[in-house]
Amino acid sequence: MRFACDVMLGKLAKYLRILGFDAVYLGNVNQLDRYEQQNDPRYFLTRRRKAGAYEMTIHISAENVRDQLKELKELIKPYVDPENVLARCINCNLPLGDVEKETIEHRVPEFVFHTYNTFKICPHCQRVYWAGTHTEHMAELIKEVTG
Repeated sequence: MRFACDVMLGKLAKYLRILGFDAVYLGNVNQLDRYEQQNDPRYFLTRRRKAGAYEMTIHISAENVRDQLKELKELIKPYVDPENVLARCINCNLPLGDVEKETIEHRVPEFVFHTYNTFKICPHCQRVYWAGTHTEHMAELIKEVTG
């Protein structure tokens, strides 16, 4: 399941990525044309009332991102895979890759380096990720979305 979020739903795009979904962020709704002809078209998420004629458009009414996720709950619930949670870069939307701990020592706080053993990295922006305290918050989010 893949999504395209319009300019008004950037935070929702990040949260969908956290949940493991491929969610692009469109700065311009005209970019949607390139996704419509794909074999696996994306759901277009928008808060606009006049969103055009894209067939797979879902109008989001909530302003708060958790409430927005609740609006999508029935759609995404069957597709939330714990193996894919926190497996995408929240900025670039690309799948994260494993990285050797020794190679990122200079890129993370000293406490983090000495506390955690497993790190992931974005192949595009090179942002480093680890399973810190935020993973507990994400577990709560997953329960909300799948519960």
